[in-house]
Amino acid sequence: MIEVDLKNKPKELWKLNPYGKVPVLVDGEVVVYESAVINEYLEEKFPQVPLMPKDLGQRARVRIWIDFCNSRLQQAGGDFRHGIEPEKAKEKLKEYLLTLDREMASRDYIAGDYSLADITYIPFFARLERYGVSIDGTLPHLKAWIDRLISRPAVRSTP
Repeated sequence: MIEVDLKNKPKELWKLNPYGKVPVLVDGEVVVYESAVINEYLEEKFPQVPLMPKDLGQRARVRIWIDFCNSRLQQAGGDFRHGIEPEKAKEKLKEYLLTLDREMASRDYIAGDYSLADITYIPFFARLERYGVSIDGTLPHLKAWIDRLISRPAVRSTP
């Protein structure tokens, strides 16, 4: 693993990823970037630990919730953090978190069994304070889901 100063991105990062974003996975001659794409690549490379359902409808559900995280939740969080219409971003965050709370009312994981969809949300949930958000008793289903995700051994051991 190589640490990258995001305020002073090295030329090597731009050579690997034309977006200049992290993470980037280099696997031999293969270079993969964008978190969701990296996750699917690793899931396919290591099929002994399946993180995508076999059922096509359930696979689509996983992808829908991955998109929700990446295109809505992360976007609003990034806007808030970078001062781009922060009040509007905060309202969107509240709306999206309420949507997730309702979705989690009758399930343990967002798309059936633990999957790439759940994994996609972990970095956001682990850094809620960056986005000026706290999850309390007003979002009980969301809070329980976050607690389940953050308490997983693989997550707890991550610095």
